[in-house]
Amino acid sequence: MTPTRETAVAAFSELLLGAVAPLAPSTESMAELLAATRHRRIAKRAQVLCAGDVAEDLFFVHSGLLRYYFSDPAANGEERTGQFFEEGSVVTDAASFLSHAPAEQTFEALEDSSILLIPHAALYRAYAQDHALERFGRLMLETALVGSQRRSGNLLNLTPDQRYRRFIETRPALSRRVPQYLVASYLGLTPESLSRIRRRIARGTDR
Repeated sequence: MTPTRETAVAAFSELLLGAVAPLAPSTESMAELLAATRHRRIAKRAQVLCAGDVAEDLFFVHSGLLRYYFSDPAANGEERTGQFFEEGSVVTDAASFLSHAPAEQTFEALEDSSILLIPHAALYRAYAQDHALERFGRLMLETALVGSQRRSGNLLNLTPDQRYRRFIETRPALSRRVPQYLVASYLGLTPESLSRIRRRIARGTDR
């Protein structure tokens, strides 16, 4: 089925209502927030947000797959993948979105994707009007903080082999969707190092 604004709004509404339960936003507040959203179909490899621009929206991934990356000036602009976002994710450059500063990371589609854009002004108006919608914002922030802390811990405390094993154990479907060179970038490895790790795992050895 071709993604449409209606199906994207329905999926986002289901996510939001499930997240804030047993609270429920008022019909009026919910309708006003949803009316402010915009739907976009994003082609594979197209950018959703570019470094240097201000993040004016949250992105709800209705279908497809996004990633964000930094360009490392110390490595001739080499891209460092920060995270992948599958269907059902609500994401943005948080620092830019909250402070209106230029984004330091770029978001791009790794597959043809359908996203719903939730504007900053509409979201904060909804927070002020409705406690259930404010709760949704708090839960999103908590989820992002936990994810960021877990990722930092993995990079600091796990060996390269352990990082890859953790990735394929916790996100098996994603590991089959993402090109291996991007998996390597995400794990802080070179593609050659990742290939060696995969060969060791295939042989059932640890060295």
